[in-house]
Amino acid sequence: MAKNDGTAAFASGACFHKRAGLSDSAGVSYESYNYAGRYIRHYDYLLKVQAPSTAADRADATFYAQ
Repeated sequence: MAKNDGTAAFASGACFHKRAGLSDSAGVSYESYNYAGRYIRHYDYLLKVQAPSTAADRADATFYAQ
C-alpha cells in the first residue's frame, strides 16, 4: 500500500482493465493497466496483483457480482 502522491505514475498504477473472467466468462477479471498480464486475485484472504500461471490462479482472479 502506498499513499497517493498525485503523480500520473501512481494514478495509472491504480487503474485496471475489466476483462472477461479468466476461468469463467460469466465472471470478470481485472488486468493491471501498467503491467499487462497481471491480474487482481484473491489469495489467503488478501488481494494481490500477479500473473496467473495455473488454473487455480485464474479461478482466484475471477470475480462474480452478487
